[in-house]
Amino acid sequence: MSRLASSHWNRSIEKQVKAFLDVVVLAMLNGEPMYGYKIVANIHKEFGILLSPGSLYPLLHYLEDKRLIESDFRKGKIVYQVTSKGKEKFKSAFAAYRAAIQKMSRFVEVHGGFSP
Repeated sequence: MSRLASSHWNRSIEKQVKAFLDVVVLAMLNGEPMYGYKIVANIHKEFGILLSPGSLYPLLHYLEDKRLIESDFRKGKIVYQVTSKGKEKFKSAFAAYRAAIQKMSRFVEVHGGFSP
């Protein structure tokens, strides 16, 4: 992959992760309870994106306000876990995300004149 293609790919991944950060966070918390720093570290490890606390914590508070996640204070850290309502929301949000990506892919293939 060329340097230009790699740079474009990295920016594209970053846009997707940030646009669908709620889906990413719910997916991570669906697997196991985590504290904020671990969420940031896992996103960095998986996607190469370093989120600022200002990007993550407002989302965590929003998800908690909507009762999609809950927090607990353990060993000096606030640990977040998905609720049953959050699991249902994750399923529907992921289905919508998948449909949007498929629709965009079909559009680009048809109107861009190529197939990846």
